[in-house]
Amino acid sequence: MSGVRRRMVTALAGILLSTVFVFAVLRVLPGDIATARLGIDATPEALAQLRTEYGLDRSLPEQYFTWLFDAMRGDLGTSLVDGRPVRGEIVARLDVTLPLTMVSSLIAVIVSTWLGRRIALRRKSVSGLVATALSQLGLAIPTFVVGVCLIAVFAVQWQLLPAGGFPVRGWREPTAALRSLVLPVVTLALTQCAMLVRFARSQSLDFLASDAFRTARAAGRTTDQAIDTARRLVLSPVLTITALQVSALLTTAVVVESVFALPGLGSMLVRDIANRDVLKVQSTLLAVVFGVFLVRLIVDFVNDRLDPRRLK
Repeated sequence: MSGVRRRMVTALAGILLSTVFVFAVLRVLPGDIATARLGIDATPEALAQLRTEYGLDRSLPEQYFTWLFDAMRGDLGTSLVDGRPVRGEIVARLDVTLPLTMVSSLIAVIVSTWLGRRIALRRKSVSGLVATALSQLGLAIPTFVVGVCLIAVFAVQWQLLPAGGFPVRGWREPTAALRSLVLPVVTLALTQCAMLVRFARSQSLDFLASDAFRTARAAGRTTDQAIDTARRLVLSPVLTITALQVSALLTTAVVVESVFALPGLGSMLVRDIANRDVLKVQSTLLAVVFGVFLVRLIVDFVNDRLDPRRLK
């Protein structure tokens, strides 16, 4: 249990340091927030009213702690642009971003774990060499190129799936929502698989050279049966790499949401940065940081179940 508490304390400390970093970076950007919102033609009275309304006339430490304590109570503030509650906007966008990232990651972990073991077994065969070459090629192809190719084939040429967009009623139209996420999920999963399969292959090769594999073979198991016992051994590092790459995954998700015109969290964040909606951006980034640390914490717990020695 001490290991669990230590990880939770580390995660909380990381989140706290991230809030300081996000707040500081957004405050040192050139230009005045109120002027950026109202324009250079705004009267001094209007600027003063906006600063007072959103607490921008307070000292920076007071602004930071007010924002932090409000966020701890679940109040992420309101948008400078449209005055809407930021929390509601984030929750609405998560309807798209959450299934996109979670399902694609699940597919990537399952496929890469299985494929990495198969490639390791057939590393000297033609199929193994081709699979290795394809995984290397996948690392070199930009995500947006993968998305555009899938759109060209499945949406334009074969007309099996929509090229982009998301139903206005969201998940109240489940069939349309699922269809609209198929190509984005496949795009994101392929991007992750290209990287994860290398780690799965490397871990499988290590197992093939280990005493555990030779013992299994001596016990009468076939090579396929022996390496199937290494599922946990292969899955653990793949999950760890996936957790470490959550930030990169969210960045890639922004690209995917742009290619497929999805109203997700990433596209909202890009728009808010362009609109200089600082209060909304900092609260959105806080939610993202919290999600990243939460995922890493969950993966640590899963790895502990896969390998109890980590708790010692």
